Amino acid sequence: MRKISSREQSVGQVVSLLQTTDMATCSSCESNYFKIIATFYGDNSRALDYLISHGVISSGSSRIPCPKCGTFLSFREQDHLFICRSTFTIPKTKKRRNCGFSASQFKGSFLSNCHFAPWKLVLLVNHYLSRHWDYKTIQDCLGLSPNTVCDWRSFCSEVTEQWFSNQDPIRGVGVEVEVDETLIVRRKYERGRVLNQVWLFGGIEPASKRHFVVPLNSEYGSRRDAETLIPIIQKFVRPGSIIYSDSWPAYRKLSELGYGHHAFNHKKHFVKPGEPEVNTQRVERLWRDIKEWVKRPGICSRYL
Repeated sequence: MRKISSREQSVGQVVSLLQTTDMATCSSCESNYFKIIATFYGDNSRALDYLISHGVISSGSSRIPCPKCGTFLSFREQDHLFICRSTFTIPKTKKRRNCGFSASQFKGSFLSNCHFAPWKLVLLVNHYLSRHWDYKTIQDCLGLSPNTVCDWRSFCSEVTEQWFSNQDPIRGVGVEVEVDETLIVRRKYERGRVLNQVWLFGGIEPASKRHFVVPLNSEYGSRRDAETLIPIIQKFVRPGSIIYSDSWPAYRKLSELGYGHHAFNHKKHFVKPGEPEVNTQRVERLWRDIKEWVKRPGICSRYL
């Protein structure tokens, strides 16, 4: 195991302070795709202010003590660098020496090791969040290399996955949730080469549009039985909620686990007779949107 140097330990302490100092959160930010482009294209100053206000990086006004001498660090704006300007006396020679500690404003943040302008990163993430990601568009419009675009799209995916795994369950007594499973890859008319099947399981709360989508793979299990689906429901939906589903046998035990449960036999009807508002149409629409978004020519099933 590589030994961590004292400088790396000092930088790590500053990173921890940077991540907990003046960090704001985004509560209700309303921006559309084209407004983001018009606002930040070519404007580094505005992009940095936006990132600071949303807690992505620390502001230059943060008061952070030097981990070596305890003096508050100064901020050099043109270099985006926190530096220590204090001096100390060497006992033997009586000479003065600068502390010399420094740490980047971006250290430990999403912009760490980012070698292109912050406004380009804002627009890259903006494009990533759209439904029509295109590598060629980012390369041509932002002047980034193919490897850079590929790497940063992967970084965005990692952050999204972490956010997804840490989100709070759909909660509330009486909250309605529609659940269903779907096969995202299949052969048309049972012809052609055999494809790897990719099953998705998910649910949506119609009132708030909050939803969860889980691939049935080795992490959760690949079978669509109660041993696989019930723990997923318990993770993403709090007991007391009312669950609407089809009549798949795996859902039969939900009423015994503290959930209200209404099942539909889709061979007979998709809407509860006499109660048209009770249905699973929203989750079916969710599947349609996901398939329209992710199913593209040439994409490997393992990446879906």
